[in-house]
Amino acid sequence: MIKRVRPIIVGNWKTTPATLKEAVTFIKSLEKKLVTLKKKSVNAYYFLAVPDIFVTSLIPLVDRGEIGVQNISGTTLGQETGITTPSMIASSGATFTILGHSEVRARGEDLHTLSQKVTLSLKAKLLTILCVGESERDKEGNYLHELENDLKEILVDVDRSLFSNLVIAYEPIWAIGAPLPATTEECFEVVISLRRALATLVGIEHAKKVSILYGGAITDDTAKSFLVDGGVDGLLLGRASQELKAFTTILESCFKN
Repeated sequence: MIKRVRPIIVGNWKTTPATLKEAVTFIKSLEKKLVTLKKKSVNAYYFLAVPDIFVTSLIPLVDRGEIGVQNISGTTLGQETGITTPSMIASSGATFTILGHSEVRARGEDLHTLSQKVTLSLKAKLLTILCVGESERDKEGNYLHELENDLKEILVDVDRSLFSNLVIAYEPIWAIGAPLPATTEECFEVVISLRRALATLVGIEHAKKVSILYGGAITDDTAKSFLVDGGVDGLLLGRASQELKAFTTILESCFKN
């Protein structure tokens, strides 16, 4: 596996903060803190998936990171009310999107729809972070086969030339909001499984281009261990990215030599 020189640390703001003013204040404070870290030779970089309505206002404030969205609601241009397409998101200036998050799939998104979104997102040149994860683990290891099959079903029609802009986020649903995350050993086991599925689907060379993240109950105490021992190229953070001190601490930990 190729270890990325620079980890991919993605924050998911979900439905926070309550106002644009609060979002602007957060970004300005975060950027100042990262300038301070850079002076200490910690060259941190972040990705923040924010509410769609904040995107265009936040992008001009960002120097040490990138702004993206948490989902893409639709795929079809034309007569669809309340829908945002990948081309619209890309034209707004957002550089990435999260797709297939467990909270979105819990609202009824199926694998076929998700596959369409991934294809169009990649064609729109968005860095596309595809979430996969099991609801629970069984002792026989069937969850690994389920993860591999889900991944193959979602990506089967995606042109392999687009894989360099694809990121997989392993998101064990049972660990989200739990007191403890998955262990680094459990994470590493899944990383191997996902790499195997990617290699089977598109070949080892294209599979190597895909970064894999871990997301689920990450704290500033555990973040670095997933990069070192969990076999991942980065992290997908929820609550930890919504609190300035926690997010900054994790960025410092992950980018410190």
